[in-house]
Amino acid sequence: MSNQNNKTSLPHWASILGVVAIMLGVFLTAVQGNEVMKQAVVTSNMPADGVMPAADCPEDELEEEGITVAECEYLIEHVKGIALAAPDWFPTVQMTLAGIGALLAFISVIIGGALVNYTPWASKAAVVVFSGLAAIDLLQFAAVVNTGPTLREVYLSGILLWFVLHLMLVVGVLAGRHSEAEA
Repeated sequence: MSNQNNKTSLPHWASILGVVAIMLGVFLTAVQGNEVMKQAVVTSNMPADGVMPAADCPEDELEEEGITVAECEYLIEHVKGIALAAPDWFPTVQMTLAGIGALLAFISVIIGGALVNYTPWASKAAVVVFSGLAAIDLLQFAAVVNTGPTLREVYLSGILLWFVLHLMLVVGVLAGRHSEAEA
């Protein structure tokens, strides 16, 4: 026997989805912001002739970071490999998409809060923003696929994971809205 007095006016799907949107939004804002910073640092420090200088691993920095000379040299070679593998257009495209993605991810945190407290505009805005994030994922996918194997290895798994998560959020909002319309 169900008790009608226990029902709230807030849809449960919106509260759950809102919490998930907040958590993923905070994480994705950091991930995309880090990507913008990484591309900016790599491109601004790349020599014009494309020839990277020899590894410089000062002993005091190694001790501060708690790494060995071999680890330092590996990290420098890894960054060199990624920088040299990137086509000329890639850093600009990646910074632009990551910047837009960070902005949309931050907006998704706000929308997540609105879903938790269920405001009327939140579910419509969630569909738009989550779809926008999925579109950014697809554009990043298209950019990475058109690079070489080094960048595909670095980026593709993360991009595909975020794409699936964003599709799941879109489906969750649409399913919640559908169940609300039927009620």
